[in-house]
Parts: sequence; structure tokens; C-alpha cells
Amino acid sequence: MGAVTHNRILIVEDDRQLTSFLERFLGKQDYSVTTAASAAQMWALLEHGSFDLIVLDLGLPDNDGFEITLDIQRRTHVPIIILTARDETFDRIVGLELGADDYVTKPFEPRELLARIKAVLRRTGPSEHTPVPIAASSIHFAGMTLDLVERTLRRDQDDEAIELTGAEFTLLRALAENAGEVLSRSRILDTLYGKTASVTDRAIDAHIARLRRKLKHHSDASPALIRTVHGTGYILAAEVRAT
Repeated sequence: MGAVTHNRILIVEDDRQLTSFLERFLGKQDYSVTTAASAAQMWALLEHGSFDLIVLDLGLPDNDGFEITLDIQRRTHVPIIILTARDETFDRIVGLELGADDYVTKPFEPRELLARIKAVLRRTGPSEHTPVPIAASSIHFAGMTLDLVERTLRRDQDDEAIELTGAEFTLLRALAENAGEVLSRSRILDTLYGKTASVTDRAIDAHIARLRRKLKHHSDASPALIRTVHGTGYILAAEVRAT
């Protein structure tokens, strides 16, 4: 008999028929599901409760979905899967650049969304499916410390926290644990998304771009820490010390 997950999912979607279906479907998978039909309802729920993941429709009636995504990242640490009816690569990339952990394009198969939810929760919370750790609890590089237990990144000089999304932490950890080694895009895709539905290389590029901006702002290293190896992938160009 499988273990009950008890993960709390907040679905922010104004299509009542869809939310009703997802509530039943995900409930059968042992998730606790709460729904909101607007950004205002979502913020009220976030103020009075905690959630493990938000499934967010970009087309809400009272606010722009991209603005909501950015606000969620600024105010909480809850991972986000965006839903979009717009099958445009630009929209998906913008959502990822603003901090979403994944996206699903409407119409979608319920099993696809379930697979994405499981993948995001695996990489943003404790799990036996996390990457194989090095024999250390933290990794130090370029004046920063990546805490593998607390899943945080801090600047050494003042202990300032550098906010990372779940995907960004997992990506940086993979690069740091393999410092000096080129990680291919396909390997990064497997690390972030596993064997779930197809994700393009451009999604990886969006995560890399966000991570580079954050590291450039806080790091004492120059030039860029994450370098592109054209036609292959990315490499963390820094001396690494594990403790």
C-alpha cells in the first residue's frame, strides 16, 4: 500500500468546470486541493494557509498572469506550474524567466499535469529522488555557500540569502556538484524534469539566464560563473570546496 502524500495544491483558475475536475482527479491521487478563481482569492488563501505548489492559469480575470507569477516569487517560496491556453514559445519562456518552475499548455492530459506536479514536488522538497549528493552538506564557491540540507544559497560576506526557485536550486546544485564538467542540455533536462512530458532546450536556457543574473548580482566572481559550451551545454567555472 502506497504512502499518502498530503501535499497541498492551490489551483488558481477561473474555469469552474476545470477546477472541479482537477479537484476530483488530484484528490484521488491523495493531494489536498484548494481552488481560487481570481488573484484576489489566491492572495487571501496564501495569507491564511500554506501550500506546497501553485497551479496558476495565466488568463485570470482580475490580473495579468505574468505579474502574478512575479509577485508570488517575490512574496513566497511556493513553486509554480503555469497553465496557458496560448501555445506560444514566447509566453512559456517568459513564465519560466519570471520564476515559474514548469508550464502546461491547454488543452492538456490530466496525467501530464500530474507528472509535472510530481516532478516539481520532487525537486522542491525532501525526496529519495533528489540528485545523488556529494559527501558534504554544503558547497562553497565564488564567495557563496550552497546549503544542500536547507536548500539555500547565501553570500559569505554578509550571510545574505539569495532567493532561488526550486528549479534554480536544483540546476545550481547539479552544476556545483559537477564543477569543471560540461553538463549537456539533455542531462540538465533529466535533472530538472525527469522523464515527464517534453520540455524544450529553450526552457533550460531561460532557467540559466535567470540564474546567471542572480549570481552576477551577488557573486564576487568575474567573468560569468556559468559558461556556455556551444553545441554541448553549460559549465560552472569556479573553484569549489565542499564541507
